[in-house]
Amino acid sequence: MKSKEQLSALLGTCIVPSVLENISDVFQNEQDRIKNFYSSELYSNLQRAETGLWHLSAKTLAEMYRQEIAEGHIDYPEEQS
Repeated sequence: MKSKEQLSALLGTCIVPSVLENISDVFQNEQDRIKNFYSSELYSNLQRAETGLWHLSAKTLAEMYRQEIAEGHIDYPEEQS
């Protein structure tokens, strides 16, 4: 499991920018995109290392975010072993 500092760095430098790029079709305005993503259930759960969401691809996370926007919930993927 990643430490809080490691996860925060990973989110800020790699994951979130890539997800935001992948959801540019959802919110055309960059400020709206950032504000809405950071206030989402997905981002809240992404910040918690124990969820393991940080290991998913930006494309998968973007699809999960689209589902949250469209359906009001997220179907989290089953853990693969």
